[in-house]
Amino acid sequence: MNKTQLQTTAASLIGVAAGYAAGHGWLGLDVGAWTTIMGSAVAAGAVLWPAIVTRAQSLKDTVGKMPKTTVVTDKATADALPNNPDVIAATPEIVAAIKKSGDDSTTGATVR
Repeated sequence: MNKTQLQTTAASLIGVAAGYAAGHGWLGLDVGAWTTIMGSAVAAGAVLWPAIVTRAQSLKDTVGKMPKTTVVTDKATADALPNNPDVIAATPEIVAAIKKSGDDSTTGATVR
C-alpha cells in the first residue's frame, strides 16, 4: 500500500470508530468530537512512530560521531549510515576480538 491508500483507509476506519462511539453515547460526545479525538490520536502516533523505530539507529549514529569512538553494529545499520565512518559492521574478526577482550574495565560491561 502507498501513503495515500493508508491515509484514506485510516480516515475510513476513524469515521467508523467515531460513529460507533457516538452511536453508543460514550462520554456524551457526537461524531464530530469523536472524529477529532481519534484523528488526533492517529496523527500523534504517525509522528511518534518513526521517532521510536529509528531511535536505536540514531543513537548509533550519534555515538559514532563522538571523538575516539567506533560503533560496531549489524551490517544493515552500518550500511544505513554511510556518512559516518565510525559506525562499522561487525565482521567475524571483530566479533572474535571483542569476545577475546572479555570485560570492559572502563564501563564494567562484559562483552559476550
